[in-house]
Amino acid sequence: MKIENLGNGKYRVRKMYKGVVYVISFDYKPTQKEIALAIAERLETGTTEKRGSFEKFAKKYIQNRKNVVSPNTIRTYNTKLNQLSDDFKKKDLFSISSEDVQAEINRLSEKLEPKTVKTTYGFITAVLGANRSIGKLRVKLPQNIKKDVYEPTNKDIRRILKEVKGTEYSVAFQLGVWGCRQGEIAALTIDDLDGNNLHIHRTMVMDEKGKWLVKETPKTDESNRILPLPQELADEIREQGFICNKVPNRLNKKIHDVQKKLGIPPFKFHALRSYFASFAHSIGVPDSDILSLGGWKTDSVMKRVYRKSLEESKAKSVKKISDKLYGRR
Repeated sequence: MKIENLGNGKYRVRKMYKGVVYVISFDYKPTQKEIALAIAERLETGTTEKRGSFEKFAKKYIQNRKNVVSPNTIRTYNTKLNQLSDDFKKKDLFSISSEDVQAEINRLSEKLEPKTVKTTYGFITAVLGANRSIGKLRVKLPQNIKKDVYEPTNKDIRRILKEVKGTEYSVAFQLGVWGCRQGEIAALTIDDLDGNNLHIHRTMVMDEKGKWLVKETPKTDESNRILPLPQELADEIREQGFICNKVPNRLNKKIHDVQKKLGIPPFKFHALRSYFASFAHSIGVPDSDILSLGGWKTDSVMKRVYRKSLEESKAKSVKKISDKLYGRR
């Protein structure tokens, strides 16, 4: 076994195992144990190729997951790959260092949002980790920029629902206010309504070629749920004979058109789902019920969407304590 110091903190190990010479790169001087683990990982993944571009292994990574992840996820993987520079994609995967990744992150940060850069970095590390030992990459990621996103008020929601009442968007918008996702709404059919109970168990996603299709499983296991509808909404669905005849992005376009017409600050259709959680929490609906009705996977994810309601509740609690503490009425 030979450990070469390549400079700039890079090391290359050449080790023969069962007649095969393995060449593994590290961003630090590895221990014997780390070298053994790296070779074991290479054997487990079946990787015997010593050379190949990042792009080559990235495409293999995507291809190997086509039958186990959603078409939308495959489309996202391809988008991430296309965001990378040609120089980075052409680099030998087994020689890519922390400095190489950092340089690519710096380039991406010039034109993409921090959140997008972080997810692209996640894709890079996933491809690297699937084919070699990467240890701990020393990479600095951009900080998230906290945006002041407009949150719709009760008045906004009532005005929007009134504007679309009697149109083919009415049911879809109401379901959005009941916490349903755009993809879930677009995938629903009249057969999913049993009495007043709506079975949400599919979603509509865009495949890698940009075509909308119905995925027979929802976003998460928790998303497969029964939503008891109010009588008037269930009757409206039966009267029109369908639930939604639009693809997800049409719902987003329509809500922006309505906002512009009514003079309401813009927000995405998905904000209706956040509004549902916030409003339900504000009127005392138990978190467990909000979680179940909206199909959230964890309460931590759900609670992030009603942060404003929680802050308002906290402010009221402080006032209540202050009034008691200082003898105010």
